[in-house]
Amino acid sequence: MGINSTATAYNFGQLGSAYTDIAQTIVPPKDHVIVAITFLASNTPTLLTPEKLDENGPNFIEIGSTASNEHTAADNYFNFNGIFSSDVTDSSSQNTATLSTSGAGKVRVGQYVLLVNNNAQADGNPSMSIDAETPVPIYNGPSAQGIKVTDFDGTTGVTLSGNISPSNQTLIFIDEQHGAGGITAAGQEFPEGVTIYGRWTAFTPSAAGVICYFGK
Repeated sequence: MGINSTATAYNFGQLGSAYTDIAQTIVPPKDHVIVAITFLASNTPTLLTPEKLDENGPNFIEIGSTASNEHTAADNYFNFNGIFSSDVTDSSSQNTATLSTSGAGKVRVGQYVLLVNNNAQADGNPSMSIDAETPVPIYNGPSAQGIKVTDFDGTTGVTLSGNISPSNQTLIFIDEQHGAGGITAAGQEFPEGVTIYGRWTAFTPSAAGVICYFGK
């Protein structure tokens, strides 16, 4: 009988899996990624490398990045700082903003923005604080809210749907694949029996049992 369900074809290890109970890096086969990890005992991984970082794709739990500051090089890590982020130099209350870093190729009309403290760190120390001037977006429904990009000059000039008055703050731009607020999972202990899902190219557990499942 043929398999018509892609879930049946791709889930539950049909494309391969690997087991280890030592601190050894697991790398998937060619054209595959690790799509799920089951922890058979409490485990504190030291490496978890997502398939995509600064590309137009979703972010995943990550361990091992060298990123620290929220807006460093406008990198996109673990759903932390959107598709792009930059300090804002304007200080008066207005619906325009000048970015300190060019948003060319990243910023576009329709993206939501968050105004946050510019010293927020990817390890959560200090954590990200969202300014009330840019409320957490509700994308649909009768309670929809949020501040959007209404115009962009292609480099550093942004016009927004509402006023902001930044002071030592950063604008985060959110798109369909990149949100905000996640931090590095370095040092996190995953308890026995937990399975996490994503797309990773390399994984190093601590010396405790894990099973990694491969997928396309």
